[in-house]
Amino acid sequence: MPIHANTLILEEKRIALEALCLITEKRDGRIKGRKVAVGSKERTYDGYDMSDGSSPTVQTDSITLAGVIDAHERRDTATMDIGNAYLTAENDENIVMVLRAKLAEMMVRVNPDLYRPYIIYSAKGVPMLYVCLSKALYGMLRAALLFYKKLRGELESMRFKVNPYDPCVANKTIKGAQCTVCWHVDDLKISHIDPNVVTKVCDDLSKIYRGKCKIHRGGVHDYLGMDLDYESKPGTLIILMIKYLQKITDKWPKELTQTRACPAGDHLFTTRDDEDREILPPEMASQFQRTTAQLLFLTMRARPDIQTAVSFSRQGRKN
Repeated sequence: MPIHANTLILEEKRIALEALCLITEKRDGRIKGRKVAVGSKERTYDGYDMSDGSSPTVQTDSITLAGVIDAHERRDTATMDIGNAYLTAENDENIVMVLRAKLAEMMVRVNPDLYRPYIIYSAKGVPMLYVCLSKALYGMLRAALLFYKKLRGELESMRFKVNPYDPCVANKTIKGAQCTVCWHVDDLKISHIDPNVVTKVCDDLSKIYRGKCKIHRGGVHDYLGMDLDYESKPGTLIILMIKYLQKITDKWPKELTQTRACPAGDHLFTTRDDEDREILPPEMASQFQRTTAQLLFLTMRARPDIQTAVSFSRQGRKN
């Protein structure tokens, strides 16, 4: 909602969130744009506590265990991406944001009658528009938490019971069998032995979010950076991250000409004395740090077998 700038005190203008427009390329090659709030200023608010704004996300172990159960029971599975998820959650705080230059001009083009009377100009002639956020906007520190509360409330209204050990897993007995929903912010995985039940749950959620849900059915799902494969070996869950690994190897500055079954060779724990150490060039050191961080993420998802080697390599970088 637009605000007249002269109704704001100097402190309110100082802590008003900035707005950015981001363009990103998704894993499937599509281009995605979103307008976001720069939420860093919220940390300067009086009484701000980081724990108040953090949102729970599904544990990796929960995804793995639920996936194993899905495979063993031969459940039908679906993944769902809720579009514009944050904008469906009401903002429960008075958050002021300022839009400048092109962003302010675009708002006027969208609705001239509403926004034009609130446009002001900076000393350099840049148009500015102050607004109060009525919805949770991507970038706000509490946006994910606001959406979590909304989605959890909707699942509970559908008589799902949230797991006491993971607040992002919910179960409900339908037709004598368990239906499981796992979610990471706006990415959901739904499973049940009966495909019609999965369809019904997807349809119910899609109605709540006015059809802005992308639903994928089948035996292989791209979920949270992992490929969950239920069809290659029926009754077994195979977790792959080949595409993620390919991006890592493609960005490595040197050509990789050999492969290994495991990075933990006999020489893994062999280290040089301080006087014999070789310092990597800055560019290589930066790439090494980035790569080991990416591999740590991989170890927590699909390759726990390389955790020792990766952790030791990253610790060696610090030392």
